[in-house]
Amino acid sequence: MNNSDGKNTGKSNKRFIAPVISLAVICMSVGLLLSTVHGLTREKIEENLKAAERSAIAEVYGLSGERASEVEYTALDGCPDSVNAVYAVKTGGTDAGYCVSVSPNGFGGNIDMVVGVGADGKIVGVAIVALSETPGLGSRVDDPAYLSGYNGKGRGLVLKKDVDAISGATISSRSVLTGVNRATEALASMGLAG
Repeated sequence: MNNSDGKNTGKSNKRFIAPVISLAVICMSVGLLLSTVHGLTREKIEENLKAAERSAIAEVYGLSGERASEVEYTALDGCPDSVNAVYAVKTGGTDAGYCVSVSPNGFGGNIDMVVGVGADGKIVGVAIVALSETPGLGSRVDDPAYLSGYNGKGRGLVLKKDVDAISGATISSRSVLTGVNRATEALASMGLAG
């Protein structure tokens, strides 16, 4: 086949077929490899997430080191769509309250966090499990001094009125506040606290 310049376009089309086939084979091989690696590491990833969650729940209730093993938590059914999970928590065999796992959207992605709430509906602690906020700015919401500002507060918190925002990290601060409010509202809607 000739184009208007008199050149044969059939040969030029054939030159592109081999690289396209090679690229397709490479993409399928990489996809298969990633799928295999994910299948092999899925259990370990789930174990690590459970360990991080357990550590965060212990942190919320002020337990560390050997005492962290005193935390027992049981997932409860019927949690709202806005939360990942709701747990009844016991420390040392005594009912301690509830922990709610939430993942509000932050500036750099989801902020995975655990909010501890007592039976009276007051916050006993907040712990960040994972975040991808900007280092030095949004990541400062993981500072224990900032998170302790939520302790003792109840439902329906408002930024800058009930809880201060971190300068330069307003979006991240608002996201943590959203997560805390979702947690307390979830427990209230389940009739568990406050």
